Amino acid sequence: MLKYFALAFLWITLNLTAMGQAQRFVYVDTEYMLGQMTEYQSAQSELKVQIERFNAESEEKKQEIERLYRALKAESPLLTESMRKDRMEEIKSKEAQLLSWQNQQYGPEGALQKRQQELIRPLQDKIFAAVQKYARDKSYDLIFDRAAGNQLLFVNPKFDKSNEILTAMGVVKKSPQAKAQRKPNSNTSATKSNSSEKNQPPPKEITPSNPK
Repeated sequence: MLKYFALAFLWITLNLTAMGQAQRFVYVDTEYMLGQMTEYQSAQSELKVQIERFNAESEEKKQEIERLYRALKAESPLLTESMRKDRMEEIKSKEAQLLSWQNQQYGPEGALQKRQQELIRPLQDKIFAAVQKYARDKSYDLIFDRAAGNQLLFVNPKFDKSNEILTAMGVVKKSPQAKAQRKPNSNTSATKSNSSEKNQPPPKEITPSNPK
């Protein structure tokens, strides 16, 4: 649906241009721009070290569980049913602890993702501010982000006809204040971001190398 609206908007833009109501628009590639920044390379290196450390710790925990399984199998004939049950409960507890630990490190709100946001978000903000300044300095009306599926990074407020359409619909506006230029949605996936965070182009996804 969003892709449909994006294509429709681009079609309208091109037709307005053809009718003489020319709009100046360009595109940028924020993923490429991030990759050219020294700070981004440093951030990637730090995240890689953190991932490797987490992977090593995860593997150590997994090996401990496997060791307990092997010991239980070897000693099972000598154990009572109650002892075998206690040993198995200990193993299951450690497996649950491992899963919880992995989620705390690798999960959507885990340590890795939080650190990624801390490192990458300031760089995204820096790019977004530069795009805004460039648009105004060069008098561009629209700037699309190729890396985000032609997501709009800048729109000249004079082209925002939301209030006129709301009036035509008979909708009473809740606030008389003019809408401020806002950043585009930073997350095109189904994952919800914190409402207090600034919206911006999404960071390049960083995933652990097959955590166990």
